[in-house]
Amino acid sequence: MFRFIFTATAVITGSSAIYLYIFHQKLSARVQHRSHCGKLAESPKPCEIESIPDTVYTDQYHALYDRSSKPVPRYLLPACIPTDVLFTKLVRRNMTVFSHFPQALMMRMVCKTAEERRSFKASQISTLDFNKGDLVCGMYRVVARSKNKVEFEMTMKNMEFVNGRLAISFQERDGDLVFSSETIMWRRADEMRTMPLEKRVVRWMHETAAWWLIDSGTKYLMDLEG
Repeated sequence: MFRFIFTATAVITGSSAIYLYIFHQKLSARVQHRSHCGKLAESPKPCEIESIPDTVYTDQYHALYDRSSKPVPRYLLPACIPTDVLFTKLVRRNMTVFSHFPQALMMRMVCKTAEERRSFKASQISTLDFNKGDLVCGMYRVVARSKNKVEFEMTMKNMEFVNGRLAISFQERDGDLVFSSETIMWRRADEMRTMPLEKRVVRWMHETAAWWLIDSGTKYLMDLEG
């Protein structure tokens, strides 16, 4: 009996791993993506996140950066909804979906204040315009907002040596709206402790989540009724 349970568990686990690998590969083909590990170049800067301190672009810091994006022809989106409104809807939808991910559930476990706990609720996220100071999922605080971009500061509980940003944005390009998601984490170069994204499994999970959110988020916008 125990041998059967062990064998069945191994088969299920192995099947799940194969499925997730294939899913990851399919997502990789559906979105544009790039990443960088190491020192960030001062010029040209590898990312478009404006709230990153200038000191991070020096030898004193080690960073991990990734960007995923997907272009959507404007005519496939509701014509009567302005682009900036579509963008806000995308951010609301993606952050609401993320609030149910395993990563977010772990974040919720360490939240202590009423503001932090409330920031996971779909009813709260769905009302946000993501103005400066707004908090989402306990650790994402808006530090910069423009018509086509939201930049969140990431605050890691019990990991004060790590800093980071999440930026969601769109650009109009040749009749397309290009929606993108950028994530960066950095630590001092002489810091021996590792950041979450330096761990292979965590990075793989992050990639899969980021790619799926940008892919499914654009499909969500295309399905909206104008």
